[in-house]
Amino acid sequence: MAASNEWEEVHLTPAGWVDGSFRYDSGRVEEVAVPSDAVLTVRRRVYVASTFSKPDISEEETRRTDDSALIEELREKFGKPTFGV
Repeated sequence: MAASNEWEEVHLTPAGWVDGSFRYDSGRVEEVAVPSDAVLTVRRRVYVASTFSKPDISEEETRRTDDSALIEELREKFGKPTFGV
């Protein structure tokens, strides 16, 4: 059993970064619908195998539009996403 295995999603929209679904080690899991105007979803996972291990942090992006220029424009405007995990 892992010492920690948490993940969180955020969605890039024309209004900025919007919090999405998450799973915390406390047992709290919340499923949040993807906003209809989301252009990109980023999921961050933090995994710690044991109390003596360093965290393995990974991020996975899911494009929700083929408009690369719009994604880049919104990334420049709103910067990098912020995560709680």
